[in-house]
Amino acid sequence: MDTTLDSAVSALTSQSSALATISANLANSNTTGYKAVSTQFLSLLNDATGSSNSSTGSSTGGVSTVARQNVTLGGNLTSSTTSTDMAISGNGFFVVSDASGTHDYYTRDGEFSTDSTGNLYLNGTSYYLQGWPTDSSGSVTSTALQTINVDKLASTSKATTTESLTANLPDEAQSDVNTLSYTNDSGNSETLNYSWASTGTNTNGDNTYLVTVTPSNSSVTLDDGTTSGASALTYTVDVDSTGAIVSVTGTTGNAVGYTGTDLPTTITASDNTSAAIDTSSETWSAVEAKSGFSKSSSVTVYDSNGTAQAVPVTWTAAGDNSWIMTVSTPTSANGSTTTGTLSDASGATTSSYSYEVSFNSDGSLASTTPLSEMNGSSISTAPTDSSGNPTVNVYGWSYTNSAGKAVTAGASSVSLNLGTVGKTDGLTQYNLGSSSPSVTMSATQDGYALGTLQSVAVNNGEVVATYSNGQSVPIYKVAVATFRNADGLNAMSSNVYDESGTSGTSSLNVSGSGGAGTVEGNYLESSTVDTSTEFSDMITCQQAYSAGSQIITTSTKLFESLMTALP
Repeated sequence: MDTTLDSAVSALTSQSSALATISANLANSNTTGYKAVSTQFLSLLNDATGSSNSSTGSSTGGVSTVARQNVTLGGNLTSSTTSTDMAISGNGFFVVSDASGTHDYYTRDGEFSTDSTGNLYLNGTSYYLQGWPTDSSGSVTSTALQTINVDKLASTSKATTTESLTANLPDEAQSDVNTLSYTNDSGNSETLNYSWASTGTNTNGDNTYLVTVTPSNSSVTLDDGTTSGASALTYTVDVDSTGAIVSVTGTTGNAVGYTGTDLPTTITASDNTSAAIDTSSETWSAVEAKSGFSKSSSVTVYDSNGTAQAVPVTWTAAGDNSWIMTVSTPTSANGSTTTGTLSDASGATTSSYSYEVSFNSDGSLASTTPLSEMNGSSISTAPTDSSGNPTVNVYGWSYTNSAGKAVTAGASSVSLNLGTVGKTDGLTQYNLGSSSPSVTMSATQDGYALGTLQSVAVNNGEVVATYSNGQSVPIYKVAVATFRNADGLNAMSSNVYDESGTSGTSSLNVSGSGGAGTVEGNYLESSTVDTSTEFSDMITCQQAYSAGSQIITTSTKLFESLMTALP
C-alpha cells in the first residue's frame, strides 16, 4: 500500500506539473514568437533490478515528467504596421545583446522598438538587436556584431562622380557658322569655319570667347605664322564692355601662338598654297554679331556636402558636323553666385575649358576632343578621365549654408558621359526643321542632395533608412543565428533563449543564407500554442488528477481497515 500511495502522489505531482505547463502555454497564446512547451510523462519502477515484472507482482512505482521544447516549430506570420517589426520565415533566431553588451541571447520575437538614441531593442525588455553595419550599397563593412542604430546616418548625401548628358544639337544650326571662302592653287573653292563660344569673363571683367578655326576640307592643315600643320587653330578673345577687342591670344597644342588684336593670317600649306588668306574683313570689331548659333544650359552636380551646384555648358556650332562644348565656372543652383573653381588637365585653375564634339553624317556621335586655350599666361587644356570622357574638375567649392556658416567642400572630378561613339544614346545631331532651333539637354547623375532621416524599414534582412531627398540607403544587415539543436536552448524570461551544451554554439548568417531563414519586415511570428489542444490536454490532466486523488482516498480507507483489524 505504500507503493500505491507513492504512485498516486507521483501522479498528482506529474499532472500538476503538466497543468502548470498548459497554464503557461495558454497564458502565452498571444505572445509573439512564443514556442509551446509539451509535457512528457516517464514511468518509474520501484524494484532494484528495474525489471518490468517482479516475482512479487507489479514493479511500477509511478510517473515523472519532463518539459519538452519544440523551439524549431515555426508560427504563422502575421502582418504588422510597425516598420521595425520583423519575423523569421524559416530557421534561425534574432541575436540580441543585454544592456551591458557583454552577452548575446536569441529570440524569435521580432517586436522591436527604437529607444531615445536610435537603438533597436526588444519591446518591453533591455535586449538590443544585433547586426552588421553596411555601406550605401549594402556591403558589410565590419564582421563584428553591433547594436543596430537607425540614427547611424541621421543625414546622407553623395557627391556627383558621373553624369550622362542627352541632347540633340540641331543640324540646321550649322548654317549659322561664320565662314571665309578662298581658292586654293588648284583653282578649287575651299572654306574655313569660324565658331565663337562664350567662356564667361576674365579677372578684368572682360567677356571671353573661344574662337576655333577649322577647314571644311578635313585634309587641310592650317598655319597662322607661329603654328603649322594644325587641324584647327584656337584663339582666346577678350572683349570689353564696349564691345572692343582687348586681346586675341592663339593657342594650339602646347605652344603659345599668335598674340594681338586682329585675326591672325592663316595659310593652308597642305592645300597646295602658301599664300596668305585674306582676313582683313575678320577684325572681330563686333564679336557678338559673328557668334552664330550658340546656346547655354547647365548641369547640376552635388558636392561632398550635398549642395547642388550649377555648371554652365555652352554649345556653339562650329561647322561641318562639329560643335564646341564649353564648360564654365560653377555657380549656385540659381546661377547667382560663383561657388567653385575649375581645374584643367594639369590641375591649374581656369575659368573654362572646351571640347570639340563631332558627329557622323547620320547624326550619331563621332568623337570628343579636348581643346586648348589661353588661361592668363599659360595654356589650359580640357581634362578627360581614364576612358577619354570629358570631365568637370571642380575644387574649392564654398558657400554659406542656411545657418549662415561658410562651408567648403572637397575637390571632385565629374565624368561627363556624352554617349557611345557611333550610336545615338547620348548626344545627337539631327535636323529638326525648325526656323528657331534650340538645344534641350537632360542629365542623369549619381549624386544627391543632403537629406534627413524620415523612416526605417526592414527588407529581406536589411535595415533600410529613407531620407527626405528620396534616397533609401541600407545601413545594417540583421544577424540570424542557427543551432545544431535549437530545441536544446535554455529558455529564459522575456521570450529569449541562451546557448547550452545541448544546443551547441550559434552560427551567424545574413537573411536567407547558410541555412538561415528569411527576415521579413512588417511581420510578426505568432505563438505556436494551439488553444484547442491545450484545453483538451487540460481535461485529460484534470481527470487523471482526480483519479490519482481517488487512489489516495481508497488507499487511506484500506489503511484504516487494516488498522481496525489489528489486535
